[in-house]
Amino acid sequence: MAIYGAGSNWSGQELKDDFFLNNNYVIGWDIKDANDLYSMISTFKVGDIIYLKANRPGSFDIRVKGIGFVKSSLLDVLFEKGENLSKVRNNFELPVEWIVKDEFYINIPHAIGKLTNIRAATLYEEYLPYVQNEVLNKILIRLKQL
Repeated sequence: MAIYGAGSNWSGQELKDDFFLNNNYVIGWDIKDANDLYSMISTFKVGDIIYLKANRPGSFDIRVKGIGFVKSSLLDVLFEKGENLSKVRNNFELPVEWIVKDEFYINIPHAIGKLTNIRAATLYEEYLPYVQNEVLNKILIRLKQL
């Protein structure tokens, strides 16, 4: 299992509610313009966690806008649809079950280190244990409420 941070703001338009409604995550770049992002998302596995995020480079705070579990891999979706998405689509929809839909902040302690520019990226794997624990704790709290 991996945890990924993902952007949900496309040129000033927030799309988290669309993702929640459609149970998916979509990269805001065309396949032809962001081959690296689509290569990355093709490695996502069922059960991986995605959190929608916003932050400023150099900030100690991450605004989390939602957390969900990947429900199908890219390959599963391609096989299911039986189509070559790169020929018929500009982007790809990754099926996600959104568990947490409320916004909250993760305040990273200064002793851990300043946020790097990675968290301002469209999509990245989260490696900081502090952030991983905060994301998991929010999921566990939500699951206990169900």
